[in-house]
Amino acid sequence: MGHYINRTTEMFEDLTYSIKTTDELREAFAKKIDVVSARVKERGERIVQLREDNELSAERLAQLVSLFQRDSDAYLTNYDRQGQEPGEKVIPAGVIANIVREYSMIDNEKQQIHRMKLVSRNLRDTEPYFNPRTGEHGIRPCIHELTDQELEYLGF
Repeated sequence: MGHYINRTTEMFEDLTYSIKTTDELREAFAKKIDVVSARVKERGERIVQLREDNELSAERLAQLVSLFQRDSDAYLTNYDRQGQEPGEKVIPAGVIANIVREYSMIDNEKQQIHRMKLVSRNLRDTEPYFNPRTGEHGIRPCIHELTDQELEYLGF
């Protein structure tokens, strides 16, 4: 038997799952930084493996990436002419596209790590407050309100 819920927004009115303390955020940032750093390392290992499997030197890779980026908008590209020296094999375009994509993802993930470290480092532990009923000034632990996307990204 199924049930119908007509007013789903009212179900979550008193729920405050998006409020986190500074300590909770720092812990979540540390875990996420570890996860993203591991991904960067895996991507680097895949690039090294692709280069070894296809016998790509740094100079040859730079040349092929340049050709790939120049011709990436072309509908038809002839990959038989890669400017290779006699005896060098033709590298499939998918290999170069994969390497370019991995480098792009590494750059993006390093920016994410940098941003998370910056935010984590600048989170305040306490904040001043004013109690309007008593007129008292004091200091309390900081609380932070996060969006659903931020909560999901940090693994809450």
